Formats: sequence, structure tokens, C-alpha cells
Amino acid sequence: MTSLEAIGDLMNRIGIRRITEDGAEYWELPVAPHVVNLSGGLQGGLLATLVDVAAGSAALAGRPAGTGVVTSDLNIRYLRAVTAGTARAYTRIVHSGRRSTVVEVEVRVLPGDALAVLATSSFANVEFPGIGTPPA
Repeated sequence: MTSLEAIGDLMNRIGIRRITEDGAEYWELPVAPHVVNLSGGLQGGLLATLVDVAAGSAALAGRPAGTGVVTSDLNIRYLRAVTAGTARAYTRIVHSGRRSTVVEVEVRVLPGDALAVLATSSFANVEFPGIGTPPA
């Protein structure tokens, strides 16, 4: 199993999924018995994972072949428990430079659109020689 397959398997087990709607990409995590804490809300670490996945996906969009991003900072504010429905992450690029990318993420509860998490994630832009380049 490759690293990419292992990460995909982990996301499937947790329930994190990518949604495309009207040409926009979102990431979601539905409330389910295997991902809630003792209070019945989505576990905070899994919400942080949702934020990191959504922000990383946004930061990667448009990057040239052979480059990527690595999380350098994650600031997260939990504003409300997600006890029913689905947590959906909405992203906005705040800064995109030569060395770093900063993404703001709002996690909202569907249905209803209540704000549950507000986060900012910073990424270092890195080179990955050989990734995204055709074999010789």
C-alpha cells in the first residue's frame, strides 16, 4: 500500500469526504458514532484534521508539478459542538507567496449553516523533486 492509498483509507474510515458543488470544492465530516466524543459531538482532533485536509487541498490547488505544501502552523477556535448533521469546511486563501501560503477555514454545521470552527492554517511551500513529473 502506498502512502497515498493509506491516507485515502484513513479518510474513508473516519468519514472525511470531498464534495464538489457548483464548481467549488468542500470537505465534509458527518456525525457518526465512531467519530464523536463522550458528549456526542465530533471529536476536536478530527475537526482539526478536517481543517488541515481542507486547507491543504486549497493551498495545493494551482501549485506547479514537483512542488507541494507542508503544514507549518494551525490555529483553531472551537465555537460550537457539532452533534448532528455534517461539518463542512469552507476555505479562503489569505496569502499565497513564494515561500508560504495561508488559508482561512470556516467549519459550518449542515443543515443550518451555524459556524462551529474558525481556523487559520499556514503552509510552507516546498519542492518535491520527481513528484508530478513524467517518468524518463
